[in-house]
Amino acid sequence: MGRGDGRWALLVGLVGIGLLVACAPPPGFQLPDDPLARILGRRIGRIAIVGGDGNLYLTDQSGLRVQPLTQDAGPSAQGRRIYRLPIWSPDGQRLAAFELLDAEVPMVRVIGLELPPGRPVTRQVWGEWAGEEPALLRWLDARSVLALSRKGAPSATYVLRALEPGKSQGSLLAEGEPLFFSWNAAQRVLAWHRGGRYLELHAFDAGETQRRSDHTAAFNAPAWSPDGQWLAWAEREGDRSALRLEDTRRRTVRTILTFTGGVAFAWSPAGRYLALITDPTTTTPRIGPLDLYDAQMDQVMRLDDQTNLALFWSHDGRKLLAFRLLEIDPASGQVLLQARIYTPPAKTGQDLAVFIPTRSFLEVLAFFDAFEGAAALWSPDDRFVLIAALEPEGEAGIYALHASGWLEPRRLGDGVLAFWSPR
Repeated sequence: MGRGDGRWALLVGLVGIGLLVACAPPPGFQLPDDPLARILGRRIGRIAIVGGDGNLYLTDQSGLRVQPLTQDAGPSAQGRRIYRLPIWSPDGQRLAAFELLDAEVPMVRVIGLELPPGRPVTRQVWGEWAGEEPALLRWLDARSVLALSRKGAPSATYVLRALEPGKSQGSLLAEGEPLFFSWNAAQRVLAWHRGGRYLELHAFDAGETQRRSDHTAAFNAPAWSPDGQWLAWAEREGDRSALRLEDTRRRTVRTILTFTGGVAFAWSPAGRYLALITDPTTTTPRIGPLDLYDAQMDQVMRLDDQTNLALFWSHDGRKLLAFRLLEIDPASGQVLLQARIYTPPAKTGQDLAVFIPTRSFLEVLAFFDAFEGAAALWSPDDRFVLIAALEPEGEAGIYALHASGWLEPRRLGDGVLAFWSPR
């Protein structure tokens, strides 16, 4: 970690297609990052970073102070240790993360890190399993988490567990090939999409599971509205598919749109809008035009006809961060993305930056619907968004982009993935 020199020198070449781009909008559209603002600016939340060395680090939007949270990543007698997917608790006082020991038989752990301001970091193992790999973490509340792991090859089975401190191994909730879920905190109900076929609701406290559909369409995770009343999901209708909006209290269902191929979606925090990407194919990730469903007006509007990969709502629900897919290099698997900001219902977007994401960041973007509500790219005050980008010197850096688009991106340090705390 540590190269917080503020440079925005992400001129990058895509191997095999000879594309050289500047990773910032044209000169004249952005003001230089003010060093005094970096030093004297009010600190908003904290940022957890996965370093290129596999360790976890802590910083803020200044990038001036970087604190190591782990220091044991790297080769060992048992195998290579790396840390992945640090997810903040709702109160911003702790992290849950995967610890992976990459050996002949991989071992994955879920660890909890207590991060009280001004006090030493404490660490606890919440569960560990042999032969599995990290997939996703999601906090149930301030003390317990949902852990989704994937069994190693040749299996593609996902395993969902509920973990609490002091309870070894946790509770097995479901398995599927694949398995993605959404958590309804208000009703304490899980909705999961299992095996690419079944939509099921699981009452967490009662331990009861109810099947809603056995012919789902091509989507990853269902999505509960923030108030817990509406559930968005998709199912097949003959040779087409329908995106449904179900009122689980009144047991009524409306169809938002019909489509062919696949779909991915996410609710705005206020619950008015459902942003979605439709893909004419059924492969993952879902890439295609960006649409917005207005639940109050019961209508769908097109925001962008171009190919989009991912979207993330700001905390106040007034802005939408979207990642437009510009180029793909089949040989290396690298992609070129453009980060854009929309302010619904306005259809015009503000370009922020063009960049090549790190592999770890790209994995989150490709399954943004599964990470919705867990992976926070927005700062708590919605002024900045985080990206992890490859650089021409071969390094990977974490950058804070100002949501207005008028300031140069700020380099916070080395790293392959970063998430902001909720407060």
